[in-house]
Amino acid sequence: MTGDEHLRRWSSMGDDVAAWIASQRAEVRGPSRAICLADDDRALGKVALRMPGFASPATTCAAIRPSDAPVGELSYWLLLEARGRGLARPAVEAAMRSIVADTGLRSVVLDIELTNAASLRVAERLGAERREPDRVQLDRTGTPRRLVVFVLPVSSY
Repeated sequence: MTGDEHLRRWSSMGDDVAAWIASQRAEVRGPSRAICLADDDRALGKVALRMPGFASPATTCAAIRPSDAPVGELSYWLLLEARGRGLARPAVEAAMRSIVADTGLRSVVLDIELTNAASLRVAERLGAERREPDRVQLDRTGTPRRLVVFVLPVSSY
């Protein structure tokens, strides 16, 4: 996992995987769940909800409207070997039903790197609304990345 260039750009995992897992279990920034298959409990990825105050600047950027508030951020990723199998959309849908529905949030942001075509398609298939303007944020290596902001109403679930 720590060698995946796409995950390293944004994940706080680093090289201390045990400490990262402990922090995810503590849910200090919000609920975090492993993505697994129904018949296999191996983690293939993660979906997480970041509540206001713990989310990225995407929840307060120019693309967010007052009517969206309160806004959380839903993020997800899959291991390389799990990508392209149609797992991201059902994982996000399950998270919306199970960990987002009772939070009092009105909407969640999906903040997606412009070059991540698969995640852009997932957001569109979920019915999330693409918002303007796009934003730029430095990844963990200090490289500026263009991010597309999608907003997904909690009431859809």
